[in-house]
Amino acid sequence: MLSICETQCITRPNASASTESVCKLLLSLVVFSGLIALAFLHVGAWMVLPFAGLELVLVVLAFVVVLRHSGDYEKITFVQDQVEIEQSVLGKIKHVRFLCYWTRITLREGENGKTSLWIGSHHQEVEFGRDTMDNAQREQVASHLKRVLLKTK
Repeated sequence: MLSICETQCITRPNASASTESVCKLLLSLVVFSGLIALAFLHVGAWMVLPFAGLELVLVVLAFVVVLRHSGDYEKITFVQDQVEIEQSVLGKIKHVRFLCYWTRITLREGENGKTSLWIGSHHQEVEFGRDTMDNAQREQVASHLKRVLLKTK
């Protein structure tokens, strides 16, 4: 999810499912898969049961990883003559500040065709939106940030 306004840009992972809905989904998967595995166990195919259990464990682990990152965000704020970048990953917050006059916005294309948005000044750079935006959104944000920086200079 991407939110841009004149003085602030916030990006977050697209986490449309709440913890409660994920728990309900996982419970229904456990019941449904368990019933099927027990039916196979009843007819003598006992090897289905451990594989069904393994499958459920892997699905639960995948949802745990997704839910842990649902609170992550990245934020760019223009305050007077400074650009403030705040990145939160798994609850750990990182703050970086640059003077608007010296700030550079750079789009770089990687080997895999994915662009990356870099904001920096004086040999210090921060990548923005690596996991939360696609290439088109990065280009949109870069052009917006460049316009805002021109106004502040």
